[in-house]
Amino acid sequence: MRKSSQIYQDDERFALAIGNVKFRNNFIVASGPTVKWKEQLVLAEESGWAGASLKLAFEPEPYISLPPRYRWFGKEKYHAFTAEKRLTFEQCLKLLEDGRKATRNLVLFANITYVGDKPGVTGWEDMARKAESAGAHAIELNMCCPNMSFNVALSEKTRTAQTGASMGQNATVVSMIVEAVKQAVKIPVFVKITPEGGRIAEVAKACYDKGADCVCSVANRLAIAEFDIENINQGPYRLQDEPTLACFSGPWIKPLALRDVYEIRRKAGKAPFLLGTGGIASARDAIQFIMCGADLIGVCTETMLHGFDFLPKWLKQMQEFMDRHGFKNYREFRDLAVDKITSADKLTLHGGYAEVDLDKCTGCGLCSAVGHCNAITIVDKQSRIDRKKCLACSTCVDVCPTGAIRMVATGVLEKKS
Repeated sequence: MRKSSQIYQDDERFALAIGNVKFRNNFIVASGPTVKWKEQLVLAEESGWAGASLKLAFEPEPYISLPPRYRWFGKEKYHAFTAEKRLTFEQCLKLLEDGRKATRNLVLFANITYVGDKPGVTGWEDMARKAESAGAHAIELNMCCPNMSFNVALSEKTRTAQTGASMGQNATVVSMIVEAVKQAVKIPVFVKITPEGGRIAEVAKACYDKGADCVCSVANRLAIAEFDIENINQGPYRLQDEPTLACFSGPWIKPLALRDVYEIRRKAGKAPFLLGTGGIASARDAIQFIMCGADLIGVCTETMLHGFDFLPKWLKQMQEFMDRHGFKNYREFRDLAVDKITSADKLTLHGGYAEVDLDKCTGCGLCSAVGHCNAITIVDKQSRIDRKKCLACSTCVDVCPTGAIRMVATGVLEKKS
C-alpha cells in the first residue's frame, strides 16, 4: 500500500456542513474497491480526503459476490468490472468501528443495500440503526448498482426482486425508504440513485421531498466491453472466460455524469446538497461538476488507478482557479453553468465559413473526405474551400492534423420567430 507523499492543509473555502457533519473539503472517496480496508481509510485521510463511502454492504448475504475481475481500457478511457466481492454487513460494521478508531477527520459513510424479505422498509431501518451504532457519520442508501438485479433482469428469463439500479428508478419506493431511514437515525441520510431509466432528476426530487440530506448521482452504466470478433466465446477480462455485461466507469462517462448533476440541480433547486460522481480525473473536472450543481465530489476510478495522494494537487489547482476569479468559497461558483446551459431554440449562432492556411496545409485529404461536406476539394495537393457551399459546421477544423483550418465568423444569424 503506497504511503501518501503530499501534505494537505485544510482550506475553509472548501468546507461545508451537511446536518451535523462537517466536511473539510468537497472530496469523497466514492464507494468501491479503495474503501474496503482500514489501511485505505488511513491513507485517504492522510491525503486530505473529506470522507469515504465504504464498500457496498448487503444484508443478508449478496447473491452476486465473486472474486473481482477488472479491466482498464486505456485507449477508450473506461474501466469495467464484471465480478466483484462485496462486504457482508458484519464486515461493514467492523470496518466502521476500526475506521473510527484509526481516523480523526474522515467522514465515514455506511453504503448499504437491504435485499432480504423483512416486511416494508424495516430491513433498511435495521441496517441504518446498526451502522449508526457502529460509528457511521452518515448513511448512504445504495439504489444504483447496475450489475446487481439489473444485470440479472437483463440477462436471465426470471426476474428477481428489485434492488440496485432496478429499484433506483422507482421514485415512490426509493423515497419511501428514505423517509423511513430518516426517522430511524439521527445522522445524515444520503441516497445514491441511478441514471438508468432516464429518471434521475425525478427520483432525486422525491428523495429531497422526503427529507434526504443529500442525493448522490452516479454515472456508472451497465455496458458491454470491446471483445474479440474472431473468438466470441472469450470475453476481454483476464481470468474469466465468458463475455458479460459489466459496470462501466471512468473519464468517458463524464459528459453523461455532468448531465445527471445538472438535471438534478435544475429539478431540485438551489437549496439541497448534491454529491456528483462520474469520470472525475482532474481538478478541472471537479470544478465543472461544481459549476453544474455539485457540492461534494465523489471519486472512485481515479483512486483505483492512482491511489489517493493526487488530491492535494487538485485542491491547490482549485485554489489557484478561485484566486484567479476572486471566488471566496466554492458556493460562489457552484451552479454557474446551470443557468448557462441553453436550449437549442435559444442558441446564438454565427454565420461563417472555413478558411485554409495554405502554408500549413499538407494536402492530406482528411478534410475533403468529410462525408456531409461538399465544399472542400484538393487542388495541387492543397485544400480549397468553397465559401458558398461551406456549412460552417467546423468538422474540417477538428480532423485537420496540422491546424491549417480555422473558422471565420461573418455575423450573428437572425433567429427565427
